[in-house]
Amino acid sequence: GMAGLRAQLKARIAAGRRRNWLLFGERSAQHDFFFREEIENWQANGMLQRTDLAFSRDRSEQNHGTTRLYVQDKLRQSEDELRRWIAEGAAIYVCGSLEGMAAGVARVLRDLLGEDALESMAAQGRYRRDVY
Repeated sequence: GMAGLRAQLKARIAAGRRRNWLLFGERSAQHDFFFREEIENWQANGMLQRTDLAFSRDRSEQNHGTTRLYVQDKLRQSEDELRRWIAEGAAIYVCGSLEGMAAGVARVLRDLLGEDALESMAAQGRYRRDVY
């Protein structure tokens, strides 16, 4: 999932676009934080305006030690910010697991934005999915 999105981010960064928001999730930060150095470098250099990370199997403060935290949870927690970015013309690219993450993200987006808004965004090329 991250490989295709990484290419999109690199193209945006090369074009001077710094208003990028990455929601990245995997099982474990220690073992599955792919492209960690590059992502952290983008953050440090202002190429990513916002980054939200969700590592579902890590037992840490982010998930209070017991509850698993997923990308769709981080998205739901950011409802106001999501709506603001969408109103300002943001596009949403979803890359990753069809059955797990993508289904959960689609459900949250429908809940927060509505089916009509997602269909409109898709028709405008502002909502795209590369899921497998």
